[in-house]
Amino acid sequence: MDTIYRDRDNDRMSPGEASNFQTPCPSRGGGREKIAIFAAKLFVTGGCFWYVSRQIDLSQVFSTIPLLDFRWAGFATLLIMLEIPFGGLRWRNIVNSLGESDKRMTRAALFFAQVLPNVAGEGVRAWLLVRLGSNWRTAVTSVVIDRGVGVGLLIVLGFVVLLLPSGLTALGGYRDVVLVVYGALTLAGVLGLLLVPKIVPLLARWRYSRWVAVLAEDVHRVLLGSKGPVVLSIGCLIHALTIVAVWSVGRAQGLALPVPDAAVLFTVMIGVIIVPISISGWGLRELAVVSLLATHGVTPERALLFSVCFGLVFAVGSLPGALVWLLYPFAPARSSKHCPRVDTHPS
Repeated sequence: MDTIYRDRDNDRMSPGEASNFQTPCPSRGGGREKIAIFAAKLFVTGGCFWYVSRQIDLSQVFSTIPLLDFRWAGFATLLIMLEIPFGGLRWRNIVNSLGESDKRMTRAALFFAQVLPNVAGEGVRAWLLVRLGSNWRTAVTSVVIDRGVGVGLLIVLGFVVLLLPSGLTALGGYRDVVLVVYGALTLAGVLGLLLVPKIVPLLARWRYSRWVAVLAEDVHRVLLGSKGPVVLSIGCLIHALTIVAVWSVGRAQGLALPVPDAAVLFTVMIGVIIVPISISGWGLRELAVVSLLATHGVTPERALLFSVCFGLVFAVGSLPGALVWLLYPFAPARSSKHCPRVDTHPS
């Protein structure tokens, strides 16, 4: 198995592995594709809001805003802010598990998990680690594992939440289907993680699956290594804080949500946010919340305000990350290489 990996002492890969796994520098030719993707997401977001607007009376929404208890909203914002250093601590443990122990790298990037949404944020975090002296393999792998831990724990938590006694767990009649899907994904993830030592040699036989073997081995090393319990515990704590934030937003609006209901709403809203078909989940999240709470006797106007308030709390709670991005002097390390190159014409 060791023959397909980089030298453990030098933390390097062979040129063939590097060409398969390393992330290339961004090219100017991708500008049109990015604009097209953003336009498509904007269209989805606008379409969802348009559909929701047909079911509500905007005057009732605006008339409810002065009745909000902003103390509870402020508490929810503080909880989201508290998640940011915990997210950075989780990422730091992942990076250290992959062989990087430079505190300067991970300390500078503590807040990047919340600065930019979805794929853009992961790309910036990887770029930052490279700029601070890491290599592209570690940088890309660390953000992939960090995002995977968050999504994986969300699926596991969603499966557990749907077993709780809550009126919202019916999910409009799709509860059993979602349970089966979440259960299957959880089982597949656990079995895949345990079977990595047997699967990796098979994947390493083919050039185009070799990078999957490298990634799988790193995931196995992080999650089943000495840092694994810490990484998973922090991930669970972050999700727990988000559930409390959802409950607090409900209190701000006068909705006496039981904790199981808040957990169901958390699963739905965060699950929608990670689906990359709208701008940071806006619009799609509102549509899901309005549909879900309608079966619980909540008017569409209050449900829309609840979802929008949660989105604003999430955005305001992310501002410390934006301040770090603006104020921190991201000076490149002397030994860092901004764009790794693979010599395709060896002498």
